[in-house]
Amino acid sequence: MRASSEVEAGTSPLTPEWRRWLVENLVRGASPKELVASLEKAGVSAEQARRAVEVEQQEPFVAGALRAVGMQRKLEGLLDVYAELFQQTDGPPRVDRHDALSPAAFFERYYFDNLPVVLRAEWRALLEPEAWSPGNVASLLGEREARHACCVPLFEDSRLERLARGLTLLRGFTAEDARACEPRLWWEPPGAEVPLRAARRNVLLAQVHGERRLQLVPAFELRRMALASPEPDDAPLRLDVTLSPGECLLLPVGWWYGFSAPGGGVAVSFEAFALPEPNVTWDADAEPQPSPLPPRD
Repeated sequence: MRASSEVEAGTSPLTPEWRRWLVENLVRGASPKELVASLEKAGVSAEQARRAVEVEQQEPFVAGALRAVGMQRKLEGLLDVYAELFQQTDGPPRVDRHDALSPAAFFERYYFDNLPVVLRAEWRALLEPEAWSPGNVASLLGEREARHACCVPLFEDSRLERLARGLTLLRGFTAEDARACEPRLWWEPPGAEVPLRAARRNVLLAQVHGERRLQLVPAFELRRMALASPEPDDAPLRLDVTLSPGECLLLPVGWWYGFSAPGGGVAVSFEAFALPEPNVTWDADAEPQPSPLPPRD
Protein backbone atom coordinates (compact mmCIF):
# COMPACT_ATOMS: atom_id res chain seq x y z
CA MET A 1 0.00 0.00 0.00
CA ARG A 2 1.22 3.50 -0.78
CA ALA A 3 -0.02 6.73 0.76
CA SER A 4 0.60 10.23 -0.55
CA SER A 5 2.72 12.53 1.59
CA GLU A 6 0.11 15.26 1.44
CA VAL A 7 -3.63 14.80 1.62
CA GLU A 8 -5.59 17.07 -0.64
CA ALA A 9 -9.06 18.17 0.42
CA GLY A 10 -11.59 15.57 -0.66
CA THR A 11 -8.92 13.16 -1.91
CA SER A 12 -8.08 9.84 -0.31
CA PRO A 13 -4.41 9.11 0.46
CA LEU A 14 -4.96 5.42 -0.34
CA THR A 15 -4.50 3.42 -3.52
CA PRO A 16 -7.69 2.12 -5.26
CA GLU A 17 -7.16 -1.39 -3.85
CA TRP A 18 -7.04 -0.09 -0.30
CA ARG A 19 -9.98 2.24 -0.89
CA ARG A 20 -12.07 -0.77 -1.98
CA TRP A 21 -11.01 -2.60 1.18
CA LEU A 22 -11.99 0.39 3.30
CA VAL A 23 -15.40 0.86 1.65
CA GLU A 24 -16.20 -2.85 1.88
CA ASN A 25 -15.50 -2.88 5.61
CA LEU A 26 -17.44 0.33 6.23
CA VAL A 27 -20.48 -1.18 4.54
CA ARG A 28 -20.06 -4.43 6.48
CA GLY A 29 -20.35 -2.43 9.69
CA ALA A 30 -16.78 -2.13 10.92
CA SER A 31 -16.33 0.93 13.13
CA PRO A 32 -14.26 3.83 11.78
CA LYS A 33 -12.06 3.62 14.89
CA GLU A 34 -11.20 -0.03 14.15
CA LEU A 35 -10.45 0.78 10.51
CA VAL A 36 -8.15 3.65 11.45
CA ALA A 37 -6.29 1.31 13.79
CA SER A 38 -5.94 -1.32 11.03
CA LEU A 39 -4.56 1.27 8.60
CA GLU A 40 -2.05 2.46 11.18
CA LYS A 41 -0.87 -1.12 11.72
CA ALA A 42 -0.38 -1.37 7.94
CA GLY A 43 1.96 1.64 7.97
CA VAL A 44 -0.35 4.60 7.32
CA SER A 45 0.13 7.58 9.59
CA ALA A 46 -2.62 8.33 12.09
CA GLU A 47 -3.53 11.57 10.30
CA GLN A 48 -3.72 9.94 6.88
CA ALA A 49 -5.68 6.98 8.25
CA ARG A 50 -8.30 9.25 9.81
CA ARG A 51 -8.47 11.31 6.64
CA ALA A 52 -8.90 8.23 4.45
CA VAL A 53 -11.86 7.02 6.52
CA GLU A 54 -13.46 10.48 6.54
CA VAL A 55 -13.13 10.80 2.74
CA GLU A 56 -14.90 7.49 2.11
CA GLN A 57 -17.67 8.26 4.62
CA GLN A 58 -18.35 11.53 2.81
CA GLU A 59 -18.52 9.96 -0.65
CA PRO A 60 -22.20 10.20 -1.72
CA PHE A 61 -22.44 6.59 -2.92
CA VAL A 62 -20.85 5.30 0.29
CA ALA A 63 -23.06 7.47 2.50
CA GLY A 64 -26.15 6.18 0.69
CA ALA A 65 -25.02 2.59 1.03
CA LEU A 66 -24.32 3.05 4.74
CA ARG A 67 -27.86 4.40 5.32
CA ALA A 68 -29.43 1.49 3.44
CA VAL A 69 -27.29 -1.09 5.26
CA GLY A 70 -28.05 0.60 8.58
CA MET A 71 -31.78 0.23 8.00
CA GLN A 72 -31.30 -3.42 7.02
CA ARG A 73 -29.40 -4.09 10.24
CA LYS A 74 -32.16 -2.47 12.29
CA LEU A 75 -34.77 -4.69 10.64
CA GLU A 76 -32.63 -7.79 11.11
CA GLY A 77 -32.13 -6.89 14.76
CA LEU A 78 -35.89 -6.54 15.21
CA LEU A 79 -36.48 -9.96 13.63
CA ASP A 80 -33.86 -11.44 15.97
CA VAL A 81 -35.78 -9.98 18.92
CA TYR A 82 -38.95 -11.67 17.64
CA ALA A 83 -37.00 -14.93 17.45
CA GLU A 84 -35.86 -14.58 21.06
CA LEU A 85 -39.39 -13.86 22.24
CA PHE A 86 -40.78 -16.83 20.30
CA GLN A 87 -38.38 -19.19 22.05
CA GLN A 88 -39.04 -17.83 25.56
CA THR A 89 -41.79 -20.35 26.22
CA ASP A 90 -42.31 -22.88 28.99
CA GLY A 91 -41.38 -25.72 26.67
CA PRO A 92 -39.58 -26.11 23.34
CA PRO A 93 -41.11 -24.20 20.41
CA ARG A 94 -43.81 -26.27 18.75
CA VAL A 95 -46.86 -26.08 16.52
CA ASP A 96 -50.10 -26.14 18.53
CA ARG A 97 -52.73 -28.78 17.75
CA HIS A 98 -56.48 -28.54 18.48
CA ASP A 99 -59.26 -31.07 18.16
CA ALA A 100 -61.82 -28.28 18.53
CA LEU A 101 -60.87 -24.70 17.69
CA SER A 102 -63.44 -22.02 16.98
CA PRO A 103 -62.97 -19.72 13.99
CA ALA A 104 -62.71 -16.74 16.37
CA ALA A 105 -59.86 -18.38 18.30
CA PHE A 106 -58.21 -19.49 15.06
CA PHE A 107 -58.02 -15.94 13.75
CA GLU A 108 -57.21 -14.19 17.04
CA ARG A 109 -54.56 -16.59 18.34
CA TYR A 110 -52.92 -17.80 15.13
CA TYR A 111 -53.86 -16.12 11.86
CA PHE A 112 -53.40 -12.53 13.07
CA ASP A 113 -50.32 -13.47 15.13
CA ASN A 114 -48.67 -15.14 12.11
CA LEU A 115 -48.42 -18.53 13.84
CA PRO A 116 -49.08 -22.01 12.44
CA VAL A 117 -51.66 -24.30 13.98
CA VAL A 118 -53.01 -27.79 13.27
CA LEU A 119 -56.74 -28.40 13.68
CA ARG A 120 -59.03 -31.28 12.98
CA ALA A 121 -62.07 -30.78 10.76
CA GLU A 122 -65.01 -32.99 9.81
CA TRP A 123 -65.05 -31.70 6.23
CA ARG A 124 -63.08 -34.70 4.92
CA ALA A 125 -66.04 -37.02 5.57
CA LEU A 126 -68.12 -34.87 3.20
CA LEU A 127 -65.77 -35.37 0.26
CA GLU A 128 -66.59 -38.01 -2.31
CA PRO A 129 -64.25 -40.87 -1.23
CA GLU A 130 -63.84 -42.45 -4.66
CA ALA A 131 -63.11 -39.17 -6.41
CA TRP A 132 -60.39 -38.15 -3.92
CA SER A 133 -58.73 -41.56 -3.63
CA PRO A 134 -55.01 -41.60 -4.53
CA GLY A 135 -55.68 -44.01 -7.38
CA ASN A 136 -58.31 -41.81 -8.98
CA VAL A 137 -56.29 -38.61 -8.48
CA ALA A 138 -53.28 -40.26 -10.12
CA SER A 139 -55.38 -41.33 -13.08
CA LEU A 140 -56.80 -37.81 -13.47
CA LEU A 141 -53.34 -36.28 -13.50
CA GLY A 142 -51.96 -38.83 -15.92
CA GLU A 143 -49.08 -41.24 -15.61
CA ARG A 144 -46.35 -38.70 -16.43
CA GLU A 145 -47.48 -35.93 -14.06
CA ALA A 146 -48.39 -38.33 -11.26
CA ARG A 147 -44.74 -39.39 -11.00
CA HIS A 148 -43.85 -36.09 -9.35
CA ALA A 149 -45.19 -33.88 -6.58
CA CYS A 150 -47.42 -31.15 -7.98
CA CYS A 151 -49.82 -28.42 -6.91
CA VAL A 152 -52.66 -27.82 -9.41
CA PRO A 153 -55.44 -25.17 -9.28
CA LEU A 154 -58.71 -27.10 -9.03
CA PHE A 155 -60.84 -24.66 -11.01
CA GLU A 156 -58.30 -24.08 -13.76
CA ASP A 157 -57.72 -27.69 -14.82
CA SER A 158 -60.51 -29.45 -16.70
CA ARG A 159 -59.20 -32.84 -15.57
CA LEU A 160 -60.13 -31.95 -11.98
CA GLU A 161 -63.67 -30.75 -12.67
CA ARG A 162 -65.25 -33.54 -10.63
CA LEU A 163 -63.04 -32.73 -7.63
CA ALA A 164 -63.80 -29.02 -7.87
CA ARG A 165 -67.52 -29.67 -8.17
CA GLY A 166 -67.62 -31.76 -5.00
CA LEU A 167 -65.25 -29.64 -2.94
CA THR A 168 -66.30 -28.95 0.65
CA LEU A 169 -65.21 -25.74 2.38
CA LEU A 170 -64.28 -25.21 6.02
CA ARG A 171 -67.18 -23.05 7.16
CA GLY A 172 -66.19 -20.16 9.36
CA PHE A 173 -62.54 -20.46 8.38
CA THR A 174 -62.48 -20.14 4.59
CA ALA A 175 -64.40 -17.76 2.35
CA GLU A 176 -67.86 -18.99 1.36
CA ASP A 177 -67.20 -18.95 -2.39
CA ALA A 178 -65.22 -22.05 -3.36
CA ARG A 179 -63.71 -20.49 -6.48
CA ALA A 180 -62.64 -17.38 -4.53
CA CYS A 181 -60.70 -19.63 -2.14
CA GLU A 182 -58.36 -20.51 -5.03
CA PRO A 183 -58.26 -24.19 -3.98
CA ARG A 184 -55.33 -26.26 -5.18
CA LEU A 185 -54.86 -30.01 -5.34
CA TRP A 186 -51.60 -31.18 -3.75
CA TRP A 187 -50.40 -34.54 -5.01
CA GLU A 188 -47.30 -36.48 -3.94
CA PRO A 189 -46.27 -39.97 -5.06
CA PRO A 190 -44.71 -42.26 -2.43
CA GLY A 191 -41.33 -41.02 -1.26
CA ALA A 192 -41.81 -37.46 -2.53
CA GLU A 193 -39.76 -34.70 -0.93
CA VAL A 194 -40.31 -30.97 -1.42
CA PRO A 195 -37.57 -28.53 -0.30
CA LEU A 196 -38.19 -25.43 1.79
CA ARG A 197 -40.01 -22.59 0.07
CA ALA A 198 -41.63 -19.38 1.29
CA ALA A 199 -45.38 -19.01 1.74
CA ARG A 200 -46.27 -15.82 -0.12
CA ARG A 201 -49.82 -15.87 1.29
CA ASN A 202 -51.61 -17.48 4.22
CA VAL A 203 -52.54 -21.03 3.21
CA LEU A 204 -54.85 -23.51 4.92
CA LEU A 205 -53.61 -26.95 3.92
CA ALA A 206 -56.10 -29.79 4.44
CA GLN A 207 -54.78 -33.36 4.29
CA VAL A 208 -57.06 -35.85 2.55
CA HIS A 209 -54.92 -38.99 2.20
CA GLY A 210 -51.48 -40.05 3.41
CA GLU A 211 -49.12 -38.62 5.99
CA ARG A 212 -47.27 -35.35 5.36
CA ARG A 213 -44.15 -34.59 7.42
CA LEU A 214 -43.45 -30.88 7.35
CA GLN A 215 -40.62 -28.63 8.40
CA LEU A 216 -41.60 -25.03 9.15
CA VAL A 217 -39.24 -22.07 9.50
CA PRO A 218 -40.66 -18.86 11.04
CA ALA A 219 -40.78 -15.63 9.06
CA PHE A 220 -38.46 -13.92 11.55
CA GLU A 221 -35.65 -16.26 10.43
CA LEU A 222 -35.37 -14.30 7.15
CA ARG A 223 -31.76 -13.27 7.77
CA ARG A 224 -30.61 -16.80 8.56
CA MET A 225 -32.52 -18.25 5.63
CA ALA A 226 -30.71 -15.81 3.33
CA LEU A 227 -27.29 -17.15 4.37
CA ALA A 228 -25.76 -19.49 1.79
CA SER A 229 -24.30 -21.84 4.41
CA PRO A 230 -25.06 -20.72 7.97
CA GLU A 231 -22.87 -21.84 10.83
CA PRO A 232 -24.48 -24.37 13.24
CA ASP A 233 -24.95 -21.65 15.86
CA ASP A 234 -26.71 -19.42 13.32
CA ALA A 235 -28.93 -22.06 11.69
CA PRO A 236 -32.63 -21.09 11.44
CA LEU A 237 -35.18 -22.49 13.86
CA ARG A 238 -37.17 -25.37 12.37
CA LEU A 239 -40.41 -26.83 13.67
CA ASP A 240 -41.49 -30.36 12.76
CA VAL A 241 -45.14 -31.24 12.34
CA THR A 242 -46.90 -34.30 10.92
CA LEU A 243 -50.22 -33.85 9.16
CA SER A 244 -52.61 -36.82 9.04
CA PRO A 245 -55.82 -37.26 7.02
CA GLY A 246 -58.56 -35.03 8.38
CA GLU A 247 -56.13 -32.45 9.77
CA CYS A 248 -55.59 -28.90 8.52
CA LEU A 249 -52.49 -26.77 8.91
CA LEU A 250 -52.29 -22.99 8.72
CA LEU A 251 -49.12 -22.07 6.80
CA PRO A 252 -48.62 -18.41 7.78
CA VAL A 253 -47.50 -15.88 5.20
CA GLY A 254 -43.75 -15.34 5.27
CA TRP A 255 -42.96 -18.75 6.81
CA TRP A 256 -40.93 -21.35 4.94
CA TYR A 257 -42.23 -24.88 4.56
CA GLY A 258 -40.93 -28.12 3.13
CA PHE A 259 -42.23 -31.65 3.49
CA SER A 260 -41.93 -35.32 2.66
CA ALA A 261 -44.66 -37.86 1.94
CA PRO A 262 -43.24 -41.36 2.58
CA GLY A 263 -46.39 -43.13 1.46
CA GLY A 264 -47.64 -40.48 -0.93
CA GLY A 265 -50.33 -37.95 -0.23
CA VAL A 266 -53.38 -36.01 -1.40
CA ALA A 267 -54.32 -32.62 0.05
CA VAL A 268 -56.22 -29.48 -0.87
CA SER A 269 -55.32 -25.91 0.06
CA PHE A 270 -57.38 -22.74 0.46
CA GLU A 271 -56.13 -19.16 0.17
CA ALA A 272 -59.14 -17.01 1.02
CA PHE A 273 -60.41 -16.73 4.59
CA ALA A 274 -63.67 -15.68 6.23
CA LEU A 275 -62.48 -12.12 6.79
CA PRO A 276 -63.22 -8.70 5.27
CA GLU A 277 -59.72 -8.86 3.76
CA PRO A 278 -59.53 -12.52 2.62
CA ASN A 279 -55.71 -12.70 2.63
CA VAL A 280 -52.47 -10.74 2.47
CA THR A 281 -49.54 -11.22 0.10
CA TRP A 282 -45.81 -11.00 0.75
CA ASP A 283 -44.25 -9.74 -2.47
CA ALA A 284 -40.70 -10.84 -1.68
CA ASP A 285 -39.50 -9.88 -5.16
CA ALA A 286 -40.97 -6.37 -5.21
CA GLU A 287 -38.52 -3.65 -6.16
CA PRO A 288 -38.15 -0.90 -3.53
CA GLN A 289 -39.54 2.51 -4.40
CA PRO A 290 -37.05 5.40 -4.71
CA SER A 291 -36.71 7.65 -1.71
CA PRO A 292 -37.86 11.30 -2.01
CA LEU A 293 -35.72 13.47 -4.26
CA PRO A 294 -33.39 15.96 -2.54
CA PRO A 295 -33.73 19.72 -3.17
CA ARG A 296 -32.24 20.85 -6.49
CA ASP A 297 -30.57 23.90 -4.97
